[in-house]
Amino acid sequence: HVRDGVILRIGRNLTGCGHLIETKGLFLAPGFIDSHGHSDMSLLAAPEAEGKLSQGVTTEICGNCGLSVFPVSEFNRRHLDEIYKHYGVRITWSDIAGYESVFKSVSPAINIASLCGHNTLRAAVCGYSKKKISTSELFEMKKILNNSLKHGAPGFSTGLLYVPGKFADENEISELLRETAKFAKVHATHLRSEGECLEEAVDEAISITSAGGCGKLHISHLKTAGKENWIKLSSVIKKIENAPQNLSVSADRYPYTESMTNLSAYLPLPFSDMDDVAIAERFSGGSWEEGLRSLEKINHDFWKSMRLVSSGIKEYQIFMGMKFDAISEKAGKSPHLICMELLRDAPSALAASGGMSEENMKKIISLPFVSCGSDESSRNRGYSLGRSHPRGFGSFPKFLNIVKETHSIQEAVRKASFLPASVFGLKGRGLLREGFSADMVLFDPDKLKDNANFANPHLVSDGIEKVWVNGILSWDSGSLTGDRAGRFLKN
Repeated sequence: HVRDGVILRIGRNLTGCGHLIETKGLFLAPGFIDSHGHSDMSLLAAPEAEGKLSQGVTTEICGNCGLSVFPVSEFNRRHLDEIYKHYGVRITWSDIAGYESVFKSVSPAINIASLCGHNTLRAAVCGYSKKKISTSELFEMKKILNNSLKHGAPGFSTGLLYVPGKFADENEISELLRETAKFAKVHATHLRSEGECLEEAVDEAISITSAGGCGKLHISHLKTAGKENWIKLSSVIKKIENAPQNLSVSADRYPYTESMTNLSAYLPLPFSDMDDVAIAERFSGGSWEEGLRSLEKINHDFWKSMRLVSSGIKEYQIFMGMKFDAISEKAGKSPHLICMELLRDAPSALAASGGMSEENMKKIISLPFVSCGSDESSRNRGYSLGRSHPRGFGSFPKFLNIVKETHSIQEAVRKASFLPASVFGLKGRGLLREGFSADMVLFDPDKLKDNANFANPHLVSDGIEKVWVNGILSWDSGSLTGDRAGRFLKN
């Protein structure tokens, strides 16, 4: 029995409590929690959240990989506006409270809780350049982080693969984690390496978090990238299991073997040390030939494995979801020239790359401390806001099916709901319990099936019958209801 967004009664005899729904053969579960999403801006542009609701997601943890949409200052506002310009939403806020106000004004269909991202925080204080932080700058960063955590951010995220986070030393991160520790909140990290230096990166994450006195470490999209690194999984699991006793380590994973991120992040120096806006400006300003020479050195096998997922360039829309070598053949241009045009004219271009093991992916997903994270922003079935990786519409049904193969549907539901609620301190969520928020999903475990692929990434999954967010029916029998009841959650 649900009233005012809260579960009042659970039991067998609920006659007289209102509208009854026949659920024979179906499972009612707590709403799924996407422990790693990037819907900070997309929900403002398309608050219906169709991709998330259609797979049973009622809450998303965003602000991941060090990239939150706050804090904002004169040092990073233009950059953030540029990388998010395809959403058609201008960044008018400066801090987490301002973002919360804008979020509430559009009434999104799902809940979010937003981490404070290190890359955005650093850029707000001193921009995106490669530099060692000064004592006064670090003090300012700690003050802003403290305010974000005090206002309800569930933790602090780092993205040590990306600019400018990759320029930070261990002392900078540890000092910020000391601030996080004051609130007993989580450090969520995109490791510095997920392939060649994976083991060292896990050691670093554990060491830095422990040195900062922070008791909770969450590893984002845990993976072994590159065939030569698949063998490292056992070592990585052992490192996590042998972490200091005062450190709780968890992780998330999407159930796919192709990763996706900004195109520039896959490229060698000098591109990997530059932010996307700086790259675009550099090529527009006369460094074209220099860039071409750098990309011409890349082995052709690289272009065979790299897939273009999303781009704002009209000329390339017909090639979305295709590998660069195939685009090259059809467009009559070299792959490195195509890449250059994307870097110059579409700073937010996204690419996907293979190189992960199916067996390792399933082993990771089956670990008791691993929850489901789509690593995607929320989009609707149309493509007006760009194209998703298939994980944007299919992660949770696919994840649940993998877990129930070796465990049970109950364990799969725990890993998709209660586990992330515990990691990120979302009180009153993640369980079907009297007094808890009525975030619920009604699904058929025998019909669960992800349908999205790179050719058609916005196909909704099968098996998700109904989804309630804060007691409001928001997804029903394959369609949005039009009712939106998402909230800005605070830890």
